[in-house]
Amino acid sequence: MITEATFSRNFREKLLPAWNLHPRYLDSCGGARSGKTYSILQMFVLKALAEAADGSPAKITSVVSETLPHLKRGAIRDFKSIMQSWEIWNDRQWNRTDNIFTFSNGGMIEFFSADSPGKVHGPARDRLFINEAQNVDYETARQLFIRTRDRIIIDYNPVREFWVHEHIQGRPECVSIHSTYKDNDFLTPEQVAEIESNKGSGNWWRVYGEGKIGQAEGVIFDFTQIDAMPESSDMVETYGIDFGFTNDPTVIVHVKVHTGRKEIYVDQLEYRTGMLNRDIIRTLDAYKVPKRTIPIFADAAEPKSIAEIAQAGFNCKPSYKATRKAEQIAFMQQYKMFITKRSVEGIKEARNYCWAKDKDGRPLNEPQAFADHFMDAMRYAAYSPFADFRKSGHYKIINR
Repeated sequence: MITEATFSRNFREKLLPAWNLHPRYLDSCGGARSGKTYSILQMFVLKALAEAADGSPAKITSVVSETLPHLKRGAIRDFKSIMQSWEIWNDRQWNRTDNIFTFSNGGMIEFFSADSPGKVHGPARDRLFINEAQNVDYETARQLFIRTRDRIIIDYNPVREFWVHEHIQGRPECVSIHSTYKDNDFLTPEQVAEIESNKGSGNWWRVYGEGKIGQAEGVIFDFTQIDAMPESSDMVETYGIDFGFTNDPTVIVHVKVHTGRKEIYVDQLEYRTGMLNRDIIRTLDAYKVPKRTIPIFADAAEPKSIAEIAQAGFNCKPSYKATRKAEQIAFMQQYKMFITKRSVEGIKEARNYCWAKDKDGRPLNEPQAFADHFMDAMRYAAYSPFADFRKSGHYKIINR
């Protein structure tokens, strides 16, 4: 059912008034959990439903993000949630292969990734939504713009200035809106408290709390996205686990290290809260992680969990201690890093993994202690095989 209570403050007070000004470009900047993506998808669904109801000509809306895994975890999941909550979802109208929903008048909402050249340079559309545009390059966006007949919406987290600020904002045909988590009525008190617990976290709070343009200073790792893990027998292969439960996710990663080429490859297998040890074991089984052979390095602060996973037959052992992170990071910075495109949450962490600062803004020799669960799991897996930590307080790098 569609009622007024269906829509957040973001939709009612910001997106809808801006849409009704009929701009060519609608620039939606916001912090974490502001509801901007969900609201924009609601708008496009409403337009498609209205056009189908009054027999208007069929129109095509394209929803584009950096990769298909990112779309499936974000915009496509939100789109299905909206359609199901409004009781209008129909499996027969959803093309799973091409990720297209067709309405009764032939209008379509399609989803494709910015790394699909054939679609970016392909047929035109009526409306365009670029989701998390800070991760899409300008040339790709420009190709999409020139093939869009009518309206364009762009949303993003303001992690830094990028092409929107240079080429779109300030145009007379552009309307800009800004939102934060306070514009999302549907967050639970626990979610709000979790966001606000980071008020002292400098650049993170500025970007994700206040929705203001950040300064990308002190990012620890550069990385390249890849489609899949390489098939190679001449690599050191491991897995890493960072335990969580209620608020923090449990993260499981697969890591391969090529010492000759100085390369680290990482694939996210799991990233979610509420996982018991039996759920972790099921996940390892589902991904066919070999038993008793390839090592799994897990957070050493959880010996009971490590023991239970080992009892299930896996070669699970404690990682090198969590202190002295800077030395471990320095070791890993000697390597080129590659992360699979499906590692959506991991990629977000890696883009925002920065050195902490003191109260005066001076950098510390320690990474920021939030949104680091994937990064910790990766560090356990990538560093531990090369460290001899049998003697407490002393270690050396092992040549492999």
